[in-house]
Amino acid sequence: MQAERDRLYLENQLREEKLRKELADSNAELQRIKTQVDLNRAKADQALAGKNLEIQKARLEMDEINTRLALETAKIQETMEKDLAELRAKRERADMAAQVAIAEFTQQSNTFKTQEPQWTSRLAELRAKVTERENEIEAEAYVDEKPVYSTDPVQANGDLVISDRRIALNGPITSETADFVCSRIDFYNNKNKEYPIFIVIDDSPGGSVMAGYKILKSMHSSTAPVFVVVKSYAASMAAAICTLAQKSFAYPNAIIVHHQISNGIRGNLTAQREGVKMLEQWWDRLATPIAHKMGISLEDFSKQMYTHSASGDWQEFADNAVKLKWVDVVIGRCRETAQIKNPDKEQRTVGAVATNPLGQGDAAPSGKADARAGRSVVLPRLNPLDCYYLYDPEGVYRTE
Repeated sequence: MQAERDRLYLENQLREEKLRKELADSNAELQRIKTQVDLNRAKADQALAGKNLEIQKARLEMDEINTRLALETAKIQETMEKDLAELRAKRERADMAAQVAIAEFTQQSNTFKTQEPQWTSRLAELRAKVTERENEIEAEAYVDEKPVYSTDPVQANGDLVISDRRIALNGPITSETADFVCSRIDFYNNKNKEYPIFIVIDDSPGGSVMAGYKILKSMHSSTAPVFVVVKSYAASMAAAICTLAQKSFAYPNAIIVHHQISNGIRGNLTAQREGVKMLEQWWDRLATPIAHKMGISLEDFSKQMYTHSASGDWQEFADNAVKLKWVDVVIGRCRETAQIKNPDKEQRTVGAVATNPLGQGDAAPSGKADARAGRSVVLPRLNPLDCYYLYDPEGVYRTE
């Protein structure tokens, strides 16, 4: 029994020792956990303290920003109120000035209204005087006579009377010149088919064969007679137009020049032969009617050209040309009855062509001057089937 008790006692001692050891381990673990919790809590408290510090700092910065913003807002508001006060003051001054101006204007308007009849009368008087003076100046620029129209423009004393049915043909004859002349022939012909139309040549060296032929056909197609008047000089195509006109007139000392067609032909031998053939056909078509009018053959006409001049340029004054039937009538004087307005009263620009006093015809256009070539005049380029029938001994004219 004693042994059993001793064994049980020992077992209890062992159990108690084991329990104390387990309790000691549990207490140690609990202490470790408690220590870890305290450490974590300390870390958390430290982190929270840092966050609280940052929050406090941010609040301080926000308070500082709000303070500055409030200060800036106060300054801006103060400035705006000051500007607004100045604007209000200016507006008040402007309103006062406007009221004063309105009052002055009203006073002046009332004064003007009381004087208006007097000023109106004075202004009407001045306008009447200006209109009267303008009418006097305008009347001084015109003659009392009107253009003279007659089916027979040659008077008993031999003077030629030219009406405003007048077309100027001067300078080289080009397609532009032909359009100018032909359109006016058509206009005057449609306006009146009884009174003659006058193509007046002061100075023309000739020009394009096609353009000249177009003028001739327009002259011959006109129901109203178309007369040509040469005052100074008509050569080549211009001479053909004069000679083949229904009737032509010229001053005694006007010069008429007939010669053969000439042209600068380039290309190979075949092309040159074709060019010569075209020239011969044009010459036959243009010169044959002239030779027929003279009563001679085309060959004799060409031969006589070189008999009178080594160059073939047959020149005659009109009082001799009339014997050759190049000109129909030699006249001593021309009466230009269309010139009813003083030409000095017309506004002109440098290089502008003179205009018909009735505004129904300008001077025919010609070539354009070429400053680079000095005295040269550039003529428009012809089409391949055309040629220039032009008298140009000094080489003034050249093509583009």
